Amino acid sequence: MGALTACGSGGTTSGSAGSGGGSVRLPGYVPYTGLKPDLPGTPEGVLPAFFSYPANPVAFTTEPPAKGGVVHALCTMNTPPTPLGGNRYWQALNKSLGAELRITGAPTADYINKFQTLMAGGDLPDTMEVRANTPQLPGLLEAKFQDLTEFLSGDKINDYPGLANIPTVSWQSTIYNGGIYGIPIHLPAIRLAASARADLIAAKGLTTELKTGEEFLELCRALTEPSANKWAIDEPLSTLEYVGAMLGIANNWKAEGGSFTKNYEAPEMRKALEIVAQMWKEQAFHPDAFTATGAQKVAWMSSGATKIHVGASTWSNIAIAARAADPKAEIRAIAAPKFDGGGQAANYLGPAIFSITGLKKAPKERIEEVLRVLNWLVSPFGTAEHRQRVYGVQDWDFTLKGSDPIHTDVGKSETTVPTLYIGASPVVHYAPGFPDITKNEYEAEKQALTTAEAWPIGGLYSPTDQARGAGLDKKMKDLQADIIQGRKPVSAWDEGVAAWKSEGGDKIRAEYSEALQKSGRN
Repeated sequence: MGALTACGSGGTTSGSAGSGGGSVRLPGYVPYTGLKPDLPGTPEGVLPAFFSYPANPVAFTTEPPAKGGVVHALCTMNTPPTPLGGNRYWQALNKSLGAELRITGAPTADYINKFQTLMAGGDLPDTMEVRANTPQLPGLLEAKFQDLTEFLSGDKINDYPGLANIPTVSWQSTIYNGGIYGIPIHLPAIRLAASARADLIAAKGLTTELKTGEEFLELCRALTEPSANKWAIDEPLSTLEYVGAMLGIANNWKAEGGSFTKNYEAPEMRKALEIVAQMWKEQAFHPDAFTATGAQKVAWMSSGATKIHVGASTWSNIAIAARAADPKAEIRAIAAPKFDGGGQAANYLGPAIFSITGLKKAPKERIEEVLRVLNWLVSPFGTAEHRQRVYGVQDWDFTLKGSDPIHTDVGKSETTVPTLYIGASPVVHYAPGFPDITKNEYEAEKQALTTAEAWPIGGLYSPTDQARGAGLDKKMKDLQADIIQGRKPVSAWDEGVAAWKSEGGDKIRAEYSEALQKSGRN
């Protein structure tokens, strides 16, 4: 589970449901060896860790990947960057790419609408960020996007060593219609973790080493002090999943006997809701937890207003912010125990991607040129190209603290050019200036992967889930929020599950079951 295929030729996966079947050889995984990590990546999926940035990053490429002209990209853009005319970062990036990188962007909340508008217009950019919840995705990809199989399958990816450095697990979500239809934006495989202010917890004589679910609840009670504007935890719905894992609820879907069961249907879900609703009643959560932004939650952890964060498995940004507020601050993971004891609970893996970058159909020479541009953008951590893409122009966008690049105020505004959503190097563990934070995060991931539970629908497709799944899930999340906050009783959950099934859940189940059978997987 979560293993990264280390062979050069890649694995094989089947086409998605509704695609006509067929199989394609996944791109080979050839990890970058030009920079030795301080803590190595492992075959089980632990990401490599670096305690500092190399003082003299080496070039990963030998020449600009493009030969002039424009490369037009569509992607998420939540913060508009300084315009090109006054943006030295963007100007230097264009020079290194050998082309003008022109970007059409839209905020996260409006991205799908922008994407569909462009698709309907027909004048497509060269690359487009493709989200998994895009309606009618397989047909859209087949009609509008380039099948990249002939360019990237198996050993063919060796022509693009930056792309070959992307772990195999992330490529599984690029397979549709029996072909490779995009470049993955890599994320860590573990999608949910709990991290805690270990320093503040220890100061109370408490521990983050937990053996049962009840010990977790007792820890939260001990950290709850509403009269002092201090609460235990910051994220109720993620905590519901975290408690669900303790109770043995499956990771989104559970495949058994060729059929799927949704986590909503697990009998343990009612108990999980009862537990988290009681936590809310006991004021364990920050009162603004349901409406706060990510930045607010980081600020709560930094100030000590909350002590536990449940969310992404990489939390060095929280640890760095906390260390800036308090030099003695220490963030450590809380490994979820099985609720009744007996070892560590399962850790949920995801599809290991944020999105994929699709290419519009074009002549072979143009596809190869755009792939070279993406290969440059995904240059590995520690290379000259990576430092330029992430940090910009030295002594303008960033300065060095030791060998670690630190953004200037100018750099913070210029480098918001959203290259991250076009092509990005695989994630590594790295907290500039704080090797102890890097090591803590690495060790936490290593431990968590010992009980990893795979993403069960990787490489499978349900057209109903694509078209209606997000809306159905929102209804269920809203119901969870109502139950947790006491606006509805736990008994309302059964009625909600019945509605989910009749409004599309049963059809989604059948489509995933059919796709699983076609795939040949157990």
